[in-house]
Amino acid sequence: MMSIRDTGQGKRRSGRREGGGKMDLTPRQRQILSFIRVFSAEQGYPPTVREIAAHFRIDYRAAIDHLRALERKGSLARSSRSRGIQVLQPFSSVQSIPVLGRVTAGPPLEAVENIEGAIPVPQEWARGTDLFLVRVDREGMSMYPTILPHDYLLVKQGASVEEGAIVLAMIEGEVTVKRFFRNRDGIVLKSDNPAMPPLQFAEGEKNLRILGRVIGVAYRRL
Repeated sequence: MMSIRDTGQGKRRSGRREGGGKMDLTPRQRQILSFIRVFSAEQGYPPTVREIAAHFRIDYRAAIDHLRALERKGSLARSSRSRGIQVLQPFSSVQSIPVLGRVTAGPPLEAVENIEGAIPVPQEWARGTDLFLVRVDREGMSMYPTILPHDYLLVKQGASVEEGAIVLAMIEGEVTVKRFFRNRDGIVLKSDNPAMPPLQFAEGEKNLRILGRVIGVAYRRL
């Protein structure tokens, strides 16, 4: 099962609302709400508080506090019965997206194009065609904290790439994940980790190919 979190790509919007709530959600609250939506769509029933706590590796009391905050902000309703969590805007269904190997969020890694399987993703996150998932290599830390080792990236081929978007790029036959920018010298690929230097390319350089735009970052339920 996948829970998808915001990549923070492109231009950020102020006053953002999540899940139909009346108040903005914190990043952790968005993650928990997404997890509940995906779990409910895939299983046909919501997770228990203990399942939420186990998934996010937090204690039971912390999970309760997050659920109370989501209820207070209008994103879900709760009852005292078992599995008594109701998301007010649930995902309607999920679809299977193929996993096309692994990439790095660090130095370029040799491209892997073998299909490793498929993972269910909510249709609200996976609209359209030409979508695939790739798994981030365990050594990839250049996109920290946005992307972590073992994350899955939901990629759309042929999508328009705006300034600041996260892209899957092939550099001299090897694949990496970076943010996309342009300057007067051409294209710049940057990391979210400030310790990693940017990569500069001339416009139209043959050694660089943008394979797709990352439209979601997901982590697998353990």
